[in-house]
Amino acid sequence: MEPWEQLDIDESDLDGFIRRCNSNNSVIPGPAGVVQAAMLNRQVNENIPTQEFLGIIEKVSFDRDFTSNAWVWAEKFIDIHGLLLKYEVEHISTLDSLKGTFKVSLLRCLIKAREHNGLGDMKITIRDPTGTVKASVHRKAIDHPEIGPNLKVGSVIILQDVSIWFVMINNLLNFYSHKSI
Repeated sequence: MEPWEQLDIDESDLDGFIRRCNSNNSVIPGPAGVVQAAMLNRQVNENIPTQEFLGIIEKVSFDRDFTSNAWVWAEKFIDIHGLLLKYEVEHISTLDSLKGTFKVSLLRCLIKAREHNGLGDMKITIRDPTGTVKASVHRKAIDHPEIGPNLKVGSVIILQDVSIWFVMINNLLNFYSHKSI
C-alpha cells in the first residue's frame, strides 16, 4: 500500500478545521467595477439598476473599511497617545477645498490602492471616512525597513507633518521621509 493511500479522510473530517471563505464582494475600482457589478447583479434574483447596485456594494465596502481591525486599532493608538490633544486632525474632505501648498499636522487614512511609478516612488490612493485622495510616497519612505513593507492595501497609516499641494485638479500628498509616517 502506498503512503498516500493511508490518508483516508472524509469530507466530514475536514469541516472541523477548514472553514468556508467569506464571500463578501468588494468593487473593483474603475470601469471594471461597473462590469463586475452588472455580473453580480445578474446572479441576484432581484433585477435592480446597475448604478443602484453599485451604490449598495460601495456602502457595504465603506462600512467594512472603517470597522476593520486596522482602523479600530489606529483610532485606539491616537487616543492612547493623546495625538488629538497635540495635533489638529485633518480630514480628506477638507483637502479638496484647500488651494496652494501647506502642511497637514495629522491625518489618519486607509490605503485603498497602490502602484509603483517606475522611478522608485509609489502612488497610493488613501481614504478616510470623509473622502478619497491620491498620494505620492517618496522612495526614501518606501526603502525604510519599518515602513516600506507595511504600505499595503488595507493598511491604516497615521501621517503627521505631511506636505500637500494643489496640482491641476487633484490635491496630492507627498510623504518625503519616514518621519512623517
